Amino acid sequence: MKNIVLASLVVLFAVAITPAQTRKDVCHVYVVDVELARKAAERFQATGDAPRDAKASGLTTFPQFNPTIGEEELTTKTYPFPGSRLIITASVYYTDESMASADGADSMQVAIAVAPTAQRDALSAEDNAVSEVTDNVHLDTVRLKKFLKLNGRLYLVGMECRCKERSKSPGGEKQ
Repeated sequence: MKNIVLASLVVLFAVAITPAQTRKDVCHVYVVDVELARKAAERFQATGDAPRDAKASGLTTFPQFNPTIGEEELTTKTYPFPGSRLIITASVYYTDESMASADGADSMQVAIAVAPTAQRDALSAEDNAVSEVTDNVHLDTVRLKKFLKLNGRLYLVGMECRCKERSKSPGGEKQ
């Protein structure tokens, strides 16, 4: 009898945590050299030839990451800024008390900062870019952008998170 009760509790626990494990947001950070991108676009319009690789068009994309989703969860990643000693700090933060909306108070904050050293998090860094969105079943994609001038060149630094990877219950509610 004890074994049946224990087995039932284990199964119940496994079923209860499964939705949390299947919910994923997928984020990535990128840098665009605006001048190179403009030249690549002009070449494409004139000749129809697209650059052979992303770097030729001024784009550097860093590996995707899955932020930890949950109440008061912060995920921070750092990357080297291409061709410099600067560090990009990108943060994603989930909370349930920050932004009231028609669908509740859950929110997702995304932030990015570029500095000489890695920052503890991009949300509290100086000269950062921050955005906050309501976190509900309708959330699809979040993008954050920041322009930066370095050594006379203009760069666009950004982060994009895709949020439709989340599993949904039959009623359409976020798991």
